[in-house]
Amino acid sequence: MRTAFFLSLLLASVYEVSAVEKTSPFLAWSPQEFTVTKDLNTQVISVQDLQRGVHDLVDCSHKVILVVDEPGLHSSDLGRGRDRLKNQVQEAPSSVQIPFIDGAMDLEKLAESLSQKCQTSFVNANEADDTVNTLEGPSVIYKRLDSGSVVENDKSLDKIISQIRNKFQDNFLVLYSSSQTKEFPIKHRLSARQLPGDPASQKQSGIFHNYTFFSQGIFMGLLIVVIVIPIVFIGVTWNLSVQQPQRFEKKQN
Repeated sequence: MRTAFFLSLLLASVYEVSAVEKTSPFLAWSPQEFTVTKDLNTQVISVQDLQRGVHDLVDCSHKVILVVDEPGLHSSDLGRGRDRLKNQVQEAPSSVQIPFIDGAMDLEKLAESLSQKCQTSFVNANEADDTVNTLEGPSVIYKRLDSGSVVENDKSLDKIISQIRNKFQDNFLVLYSSSQTKEFPIKHRLSARQLPGDPASQKQSGIFHNYTFFSQGIFMGLLIVVIVIPIVFIGVTWNLSVQQPQRFEKKQN
């Protein structure tokens, strides 16, 4: 019985890990205030719901919409070596942070559809380094970060945002996600699990505050439980084994 109980707990934990393994995060921020739709106020979202939510979010009031694609990005990767990205999101007056997209979204097609919606030009920033300087009007820019280095990707993102800010001031919107989910080695799958935080604390910490599958508190709690449960089980078993005497001794003269 006890063996089946512990096996069920283990299988449940593995299922939860696999549930968020093939996911990617979504970030959106702007120096200007924007209204976050109800569909985007969540921790887990499907690709279809995210596409609809983004189209509702974009009201075509920004001169530049920057769509950033970093293949293989997972929410657990956002807390290491991305100080510039972290500052951009936390300092923005308005932001959206969704840790888990169930799958990956084609961000280049998303950028093209947003340019059609807003009737603006579509620009692929991967073809030239000075793309922003050649812009003459409202545009949707698609930028792919595939250098393989977290630090280099963070610098490239900060560079293109600085160019946009210098030319268009604060009239821009950034959409940041991944068109390809990250593949985790089997031995690292447990550490890839990211738990959604308290929605009330998302503005301060967002999804940059990392969680691990086993913390020190959880480990000590499990250790205590392993010790206490056998003791309680043995004590209850002994109490239940106490039987009423079947006969009494005769009185002695």
